[in-house]
Amino acid sequence: MTDYWEARAGLILNLRQLGVTDPDILRAFETVPHEKFVPEDFGDYAYRESSLPIACGQSITAPGLLAQLLVPLAPQGTNKVLEVGTGSGYSAALLSRMARRVFSIEKYRTLASGAQGRWQGLGYTNIVGLNEDGLMGLEQQAPFERILLTGSVGEVPEELVEQLADGGIAVMAVGAPSDRQAILRIERADDSFIETETGTVRLAPLSPGRARGA
Repeated sequence: MTDYWEARAGLILNLRQLGVTDPDILRAFETVPHEKFVPEDFGDYAYRESSLPIACGQSITAPGLLAQLLVPLAPQGTNKVLEVGTGSGYSAALLSRMARRVFSIEKYRTLASGAQGRWQGLGYTNIVGLNEDGLMGLEQQAPFERILLTGSVGEVPEELVEQLADGGIAVMAVGAPSDRQAILRIERADDSFIETETGTVRLAPLSPGRARGA
């Protein structure tokens, strides 16, 4: 049987070796039990650097890849965060340990419902899950201090970044699904947007719309 505490300690060591030094990010990875967000049959793989399958043909992003997105996002304790692509709910759980409130949008109803149950079971009460088209954002709750896309997009979704607060930051992987994508950090300064490439990654694409009957 896997010793999850030992495995989690190994994950933190690996993240440090990858150059993650932000204490809030490391603390979130240390305190959120990843094993609660993976299918039971894959529990032994929860802390390995690999993507794992979940329902609706989707997958869980490997922890190291997720950290590559969280570092440039740099969530703060007072932030209201929008996440596009809930998946298993793990990344929203991490964000909830670093930010004031998290709105997480998932196009698949099955995934949105499953994530909600996991958050409730762990007592994470500052996450709001929605079954909607995340690439349209959430205008009724805008502006957001942080926006995170957990999958890739072919180009920057302008309607989404317009929902950033002044000084807010969005992080997303931009590029073709078949290639490695650029990780873009987009910071809003009044009506201007400053883009910085912070690395490359390969993530499954986010598609527009809300899935029907899934």
